[in-house]
Amino acid sequence: MKRLLLLSGPMASGKTSISLALQENYGFVPISSGSFLRAQLAARNEPVNRHNLQELGDILDGATDFSWLIESVANPAIKAQPDVENWLLDAARKPKQVELFRLRFGDAVRHVHINAPESVLEQRYAARGASLVVEYQASVLHPNEQSARSLAGFVDKVLDTEELTSLQIADQIMDVWEK
Repeated sequence: MKRLLLLSGPMASGKTSISLALQENYGFVPISSGSFLRAQLAARNEPVNRHNLQELGDILDGATDFSWLIESVANPAIKAQPDVENWLLDAARKPKQVELFRLRFGDAVRHVHINAPESVLEQRYAARGASLVVEYQASVLHPNEQSARSLAGFVDKVLDTEELTSLQIADQIMDVWEK
């Protein structure tokens, strides 16, 4: 493994668009914590919605001292494709998760936080469906989302998706390994 990018930021900040730009332009392979959590909820016959995903992530953090993301999601993906050089986890949510990734994977890890003004974030979420604004407002208050928003203080770089395109951000992300 040459690079492991931890991408964090609030809901609707552009993590998915940036992830796609990194995959298409730099060959990053995604590590999907969301897929893992959705599968866990489905196995428990629980509704798969943002609130339940946030709650389950918090439960797993507590039950595993934050190691589930490495042990149950990242390690299996990386071991299944040992020739991949560029990995991307687009859902870093807690400082302890980032700390554990840095301890486990060392200098391969970089953490980039993306953001946009709150009014832009809410507008982007509303564009997904007018009825989702209430979900957005409730989700923003969840401790999991608040933690994700606080990660800007623990990163290698912060980038604003209101000012830069996804490709411009992807290009700048590649520079964080050059420091």
